[in-house]
Amino acid sequence: MPSYKSFSDQDLLPFIRKGDEDAYGELYTRYYQPLYRSLRKYLRSDELSEDVAQNVFLKFWEQRAEPVIIREPSSWLFTMAKRQAFDLLRRASVEEAALSVILANYPSISESEPQILAKDYLNFIERILAQMPDLTAEVFRLCRQQHKSYEEAATLLGISRSTVKKHMIRSMSVLKDAAESELGISLAILLALLNIRP
Repeated sequence: MPSYKSFSDQDLLPFIRKGDEDAYGELYTRYYQPLYRSLRKYLRSDELSEDVAQNVFLKFWEQRAEPVIIREPSSWLFTMAKRQAFDLLRRASVEEAALSVILANYPSISESEPQILAKDYLNFIERILAQMPDLTAEVFRLCRQQHKSYEEAATLLGISRSTVKKHMIRSMSVLKDAAESELGISLAILLALLNIRP
């Protein structure tokens, strides 16, 4: 196995494109922290910045064989990170406005009908979680329903923090698609209605 530390980014690319995880790991080591710091300036949130940085690297891995898209790794990573950060901020702005209108007109939770609706929403989330791998569902429950930090969840489950982040990205993506397609609402609004931290 070659030592990739002395390789340039361009030298790493052929190995990454062939699925070499060690070469990919070297690129991750080089750029994760700079990418995180760049995102932190835009998002002002440690957790959001970590999630977006992790998502950018996952996307890079998924698209590693597309030379037109990834010719210069560092440029691609920072461009994609900035784009995802701005998309997140735009969505947050729109959803915050929509959420404030919905919550202002939402009936009191003490009334029976909203209780039934909330129960239906909780059942919906549990149904979608039941379709996920057990570890992915458990990570969601710990981090979003029990408000554990990534570090706490990692300790409880005996896995690494980066593995927790990977499962969170997966669970949120699946729930987002399901909420939009089956309920016609965004995941952020669904979680806010149920008082689950998005």
